[in-house]
Amino acid sequence: MTTRIALILVSVAACGGSDTGPGTDAPVVSQTITVTGTAEELSASGANPVAGLLVEAFANTAETTVVASAMTDASGNYTLVITTNGSTLDGFLKATKSGLMDTYLYPPAPLAADFDGASLNMVSPNTFGLLADTLCRATQDTAKGAIAVLVNDAVGMPVAAATISSSPASNKYCYNGTSGLPSSTATETQPDGIGYVFNVTDNVTVSASKSGTTFKSHAVKARPGALTTTLIQP
Repeated sequence: MTTRIALILVSVAACGGSDTGPGTDAPVVSQTITVTGTAEELSASGANPVAGLLVEAFANTAETTVVASAMTDASGNYTLVITTNGSTLDGFLKATKSGLMDTYLYPPAPLAADFDGASLNMVSPNTFGLLADTLCRATQDTAKGAIAVLVNDAVGMPVAAATISSSPASNKYCYNGTSGLPSSTATETQPDGIGYVFNVTDNVTVSASKSGTTFKSHAVKARPGALTTTLIQP
């Protein structure tokens, strides 16, 4: 097997804009945001570019209305040009192709600027079954969804020795082991910062914890039979 089975969009850190609160200025957002990236199919034998993958952007307030769309080329590359009207996009990307699981990418904060590293890591149902049921022993319910999480620090580096949680709670959290593959016995993130949440559905708040660090929780949506990916950071 290969460590490329580790499922996560590790470049999602650059997607988010800064949070704003009372007394802070809202971010200046251009009229269009350009998102580019590369799609690969991950399997036990390695990773290969995915051509002909449909990539769509949506706002959370209108989950069935496509904001922008593109198809990957022969090298798996794509470009999305999103019209913002000067406002951040609080939403997600969806990637679909026959024979592969639908994959959703949620940034940790609304999109406020161009992003040139939105990698899309796709898997087949068989590869996902290997991850969820064989390696993590999660007994994934096909009527529920799963979330892959990357825990990063403030400068975008993966965090080891962190634990992830969700609300509603999952019946199984899993982490990559020292080999880089998911392990049913691992109890915290390894240096790659990757963890998994199984058997959750609909709106889910994901969180991470580690002594001495406070991470920001945020909401994503877990859909039946699909993989959701996201990032947690301070």
